[in-house]
Amino acid sequence: MHLLTALLLLAALLLGACSAAPAAGAQMLSEAAANATAAPASPPASAPASPKPSASPTPASAKPSEDAARKTVKAATVDELLKAIAPHTVIELTGRSYNLTEATGYGNFAGKYYRWEETFDGFELVVEGVEDLIIRASRGGTEILTNPRYACVIHFRDCSDVALEGVTAGHSEGEGFCTGSVLKYEACTNASVKDCDLYGCGTYGLELEKSYGIRALDTTIRDCSFGALYANACTDVLLDDCTIYGIESFGGAFSLTGCRGCALINSLIRNCRGSSLLELNYVRDFYLAGCEINKNDFDGMFTVTDYPLTVEGCAFRNNRLSEGWYRDEWQPSLRAVDPTGREYKDDELEKLTLMEDAKWEAPSYERPSVTLGEPDEDGFIHVSNVDELLAAIAPDTRIYLEDGVYDLSMAADYGGPGGEYYYWMNTLDGPGLVIRNVEGLTVTAAGPHRARIEAQPRYCEVLSFDSCRDLTLSNFTAGHTVAVSSCAGGVLTFMSCRDVTVEDCSLFGCGIMGITANTCRGMDVLTTEIHDCESGAFWFIESEDVKIARCNLHDNGGVPYQLYWCRNITVDGKELQNDMED
Repeated sequence: MHLLTALLLLAALLLGACSAAPAAGAQMLSEAAANATAAPASPPASAPASPKPSASPTPASAKPSEDAARKTVKAATVDELLKAIAPHTVIELTGRSYNLTEATGYGNFAGKYYRWEETFDGFELVVEGVEDLIIRASRGGTEILTNPRYACVIHFRDCSDVALEGVTAGHSEGEGFCTGSVLKYEACTNASVKDCDLYGCGTYGLELEKSYGIRALDTTIRDCSFGALYANACTDVLLDDCTIYGIESFGGAFSLTGCRGCALINSLIRNCRGSSLLELNYVRDFYLAGCEINKNDFDGMFTVTDYPLTVEGCAFRNNRLSEGWYRDEWQPSLRAVDPTGREYKDDELEKLTLMEDAKWEAPSYERPSVTLGEPDEDGFIHVSNVDELLAAIAPDTRIYLEDGVYDLSMAADYGGPGGEYYYWMNTLDGPGLVIRNVEGLTVTAAGPHRARIEAQPRYCEVLSFDSCRDLTLSNFTAGHTVAVSSCAGGVLTFMSCRDVTVEDCSLFGCGIMGITANTCRGMDVLTTEIHDCESGAFWFIESEDVKIARCNLHDNGGVPYQLYWCRNITVDGKELQNDMED
C-alpha cells in the first residue's frame, strides 16, 4: 500500500474513533474497526416476525425492582446531579442549567456509576452499569449541556431501565463543528426519553449502539448536523409522537444499520435536508405510520436495502425530492410496501392520507436454538456449522471446527443484535462478525485446509476481535468468498487485544490486509500463510510486542508490513521500522 493510501485509511480509523457515528463514506473502510467499541445487549433474536401495526405500543421506562424501592434525590447543581447517579433512584432536577463542563472534578474524577472519557476537545460523561434510574426535570426549561464539540452530552453504557424526562439537552453555543451526539445509548436495555428537547449542534439527537427496547416519546429532535437518529445492531426501537425539524444530514435523517423491529409513528418531520428521510441497511421490520412529512428537501425519500420498509397512513406534503422517491446510491433501493407486503407505486405514496394514532407492537424474536454438548475428552467443544460456532463463543472455551465451510452469512441471526460475546457490525454491503470481551478463547481445526471461515460482504472484516485477551487461532483458513468485485475489508482484525496467537492458519484475499492490529500488545503470528490480499499482509497501529515468524506471504499487493506508532515488531528476529512515528 502506498503511504498516501495508508494515511487515508488510518485517518478513516481515527476519525471513526472520535466521531459519534460514521458517515456513509467513512463507513466503507472504518466502521467495522472504529465502531466496534461496545458489547452487545442480549435480547432474544432470530427470524423476524411481521410488524403488528394494530397493536398497542409497549413503551419501555424505568421500573422499580422487586427487591428495592426507588429513592428520590433533588439535585439543584451539576455536582448534585452526578453524585445522585445510582440504581433505583429518581433524580429530580430543580435547577435550570446543568453544564457538565463546570462539574467539580470534570475530566479527572469518577463516581461509582459514572466517569469521564476523553475526547478530542474535552471530556464526555459516561453513565455506566446502572439500572432503574430516572432523571426528571421538575420545572420547565431545565437544560443539561456540555461544551466539547466531540463529546456526547450524556453517554449511557451497559445500563438498563433508565429514563430521561422533561429535559432539554444539547451542546453549548460555540465555534466549531460537532462530532458528538446529544444522547448515546450503548449496550443498553429498556431506556426511554420522554417529553425532552434534544438539539444540535450534536451530530445525532439519538445515537444507539447494540441496544434493546429504546423509546423516544413526545420528544423534539432539532437542528442536528448528521441526523435525528442513528442506530446500529439494535432491536425494538420506537419513536412515537415526536417532532423532528432542522436536520442537516449527510445520509438519512433516520439512519439504521443491522437493526430489527423498529418504528417511527405519529410524528412530524419538517424542514429537514439530506440524502433521504430513511436510510435502512439490513434493517428488518421497520414500520413508518401516522407521520406527517412536510417541506423537506431530500435527494430521495427512502434508501432501503435487504429488507422492505412498511409504510401506512403517512402524509407526504410539499417535499422536494431531487432523485424521486428512492435514492439508488450504491444499489437499487427496495420499494416501500403496505402492511400486506404489496409494493406501492409512487403515486400511491403521494396520495396516502394521514391516519390518527397509529399503533405498533415490537415483533417477537427468539434466539436460534442451538444445543451444545459438554467438551469432549480432548477438552474441546466440537462444532460442525456456523450457528454452533457462534453459540460456543465464550470465555475460557476451546472450540474445534470440524471439517467444512463456515459461511458467516448463513448464521440464523446474521445481521441481528448477536449474542453475549459477539455482534454483527453492518458495513456497506452486509454485516461482519465482531467478537468482543472474551478471555481465554481458542478456535482450531484439524488443518488449515480442512476448515474454512468465510464472509460474503466485501466491506467487512472476516473476523474482528475487540478487547479480547489470551486468544488462540490455529489450523484453519479464513477469507472472503470468491467474487468479481474488490474488497475494502480485511481478514483478521484485532482492536485493543492482548496476548494473541495466530498459528498455522491460511488467510486469503480479496481482503485488503491479512492481519490488522490496532492498539494491541503481545501477539505471535507463526507459520501462517497470507496470500492474495490487495494491500498487504500486516498493518499495525499503536501496537507493541509482536513477533512474526516463519510466515509464507505471497501474491499480495502493496508492501508486506505497515507500521504506525508501534514498538518492538519483529519478523524472524529482526525489528521493523515504523512508517510513521511521533
